[in-house]
Amino acid sequence: MKIEKYLYQFSINKESELEETVISTNEKGEQVKTIKKVKEIKPISFRILKPNRRLFDEAELFYGIKLSEGIKAGLLTRPLLAKRYQNDGGAMSDSEKQKYATLYIELYRYESDLQQIQLNLEKISRDEQIAKISEVLTNINETKKELQQIENYQSTLFDQTAENRARNQTIMWWVLNLSYISKDDKGYAPFFGEGSYEEKINRYDEYEEGEDLFDRETMSKLAYFISLWYLGKANNNEDFKNLESLFNQSTKSEETTDKKENSTE
Repeated sequence: MKIEKYLYQFSINKESELEETVISTNEKGEQVKTIKKVKEIKPISFRILKPNRRLFDEAELFYGIKLSEGIKAGLLTRPLLAKRYQNDGGAMSDSEKQKYATLYIELYRYESDLQQIQLNLEKISRDEQIAKISEVLTNINETKKELQQIENYQSTLFDQTAENRARNQTIMWWVLNLSYISKDDKGYAPFFGEGSYEEKINRYDEYEEGEDLFDRETMSKLAYFISLWYLGKANNNEDFKNLESLFNQSTKSEETTDKKENSTE
């Protein structure tokens, strides 16, 4: 299949083992053939299909079906969940609201203290100034972390809604339908194969449960790109390039961390 309209193209290196025949001459002057296995690294090209109107229509229908399933299963919609919290006095209890306000006041005070110490109006020594700055920065970071935990908890309250479930499954639908792999001179083929949604999701599960690092990296990268495209974070080639750069940096950072952890074991 020839894909002329696509959102982004990238490649992933695949390592394979090949048999190589080596011809040598023995002491008798006879030619001896030896077969040895060698590793070959080959870049495999992928393309993310640019969806047409028909695909958008199918995705919209899929979302509606999944939304209906969630509601029938008992999941609340975001408006209903928000209304329920509003009727109950909000998502936070009185004590949580008080803690949240107290933390913000403390954060403001710490940041004010930091400015005063940096100005060094009290003319303290450099060592004492550095020590105080370090202490205040620790307090600021700990306070911000507590605030972040409260905010994250509040946001997760709306994670289990019918809309969120339908959205997440629709993102998976797009991943299954926009992912194409190069077949050399034969063009591109669907990475998750042809067939129904159920057939494709079964292949996805097979890849995920398998031990092939190439398949896992491919799935991870495709899901990363297509999820962010769906959420409006990537609209052109430059956006995708920037995202790929961030992905690669994150992968290298994880590999470095894993190596450090393994070396200390």
